[in-house]
Amino acid sequence: MTDFQNYSTHTIRNLIEDTETTLGQLKAELQRREEAKQKLEIKNLETHLKSAEFSLRSIREFFALLVDDHRNEK
Repeated sequence: MTDFQNYSTHTIRNLIEDTETTLGQLKAELQRREEAKQKLEIKNLETHLKSAEFSLRSIREFFALLVDDHRNEK
């Protein structure tokens, strides 16, 4: 660990300023990544929902065929 007692007050202030700047940049990057991840998840959700709608439509059509076949057999 660094011995800050040997640093001048000016150096410590500069280190704090640099650290705060870096922290701000890191927070901005984290936010950007989280937003990008959310956008991707939303896009994937839309694709998944379309797929689920297609599957549901296929199941309905299949059941309709079964009902028609059953009615025609009577």
